[in-house]
Amino acid sequence: MCCLLLGIVGQWTVSSIAEQLAQQKIKAAAAQVHGLLTSASDSAYGMKKDLWLHTASSNSQQLFALHTDSSERNSESLFNGALHPQTLADISITTTFSTLRFSGVTGRPYGNGNISIGLNDEPRVKVIFHDITGRMRICAIEERAYGYPAC
Repeated sequence: MCCLLLGIVGQWTVSSIAEQLAQQKIKAAAAQVHGLLTSASDSAYGMKKDLWLHTASSNSQQLFALHTDSSERNSESLFNGALHPQTLADISITTTFSTLRFSGVTGRPYGNGNISIGLNDEPRVKVIFHDITGRMRICAIEERAYGYPAC
């Protein structure tokens, strides 16, 4: 009876820890993506020139790199000459763009879109950006979760 009770408590503890680790992974990725977009905006405004954020996938990794031109790049050449290159691994990322332009005059992204972040191809949070307001925010996809409001 004692072994059964310890097994049940142990299983409950392991699943709780696994869920907390998954939440931390999603929150860290959302913060990294939000920081990447903010950095791209600030860099474009600070340099007073349009910059392009490129994204590509490679071996279960999502690659992001900021460039001074809009030339198409593949995953092998994405980091060549890049400003602020970033890699996100072990997380599911879906973007509404492959190249996103940031204005050198206002720092705002051209267009509206989002970057969805999740685990096992199941999106859980989004980093949303708007061109008119320049606003970038993180929100939970279905309901308030991970400390973020619902989208």
